[in-house]
Order: sequence, then C-alpha cells, then structure tokens
Amino acid sequence: MDSIYQGDTGVELLVDCGRDIAGAGAPALLVRAPSGAVRAFAGSLVEKDGVTRHIRYVTKAGDLAEAGVYRIQASLTLGGWAGVGRTACLAVRARFS
Repeated sequence: MDSIYQGDTGVELLVDCGRDIAGAGAPALLVRAPSGAVRAFAGSLVEKDGVTRHIRYVTKAGDLAEAGVYRIQASLTLGGWAGVGRTACLAVRARFS
C-alpha cells in the first residue's frame, strides 16, 4: 500500500515516540483532520526490538473521512509527566486521485 485514500479502514498508524515509554498510561493519538476537527484515537503500546517506544492505532470506518493532510501527535502519561509528542503528517488522497 503506497497511498492512503479517503475512507480507508485497517490502516496501521504507528507513531515512534523517540524514547522508551514502557509503563505509559492513556496512550493515544491526537489527530487533527484537514477540516480542523480534533479526535483522540485510543492506542496501544508496541514493543519493537526489545524497546517500547511506539503507539499503535488501526483506523476504523469514519476515521479517514476527509482527503487532505492529517496532523498526528502521540499523547500519554509517564510517571508525573503528561503531554504530547512532535507532530507527524499523514497525507490522505481523495478517491480516484
């Protein structure tokens, strides 16, 4: 799958947090759609190569309803810290484009 299209489901969003987040609470992806609407997608922690540093979410119906650029931030709590990570962009193409 080289491109992601409007309405696609089953797309794995895997965000690298850049550090070990084992034991983090409330892992989520904050997603701002092209229209500006913001949603939180409840994610799960993923271990790769022995280190837990990713948050994973698989899209469902309605998650990618708009074509355009989605902006994504990891969100979690870790110890006494709660916050978000750097912004990543996801391009979603219009159908038949």
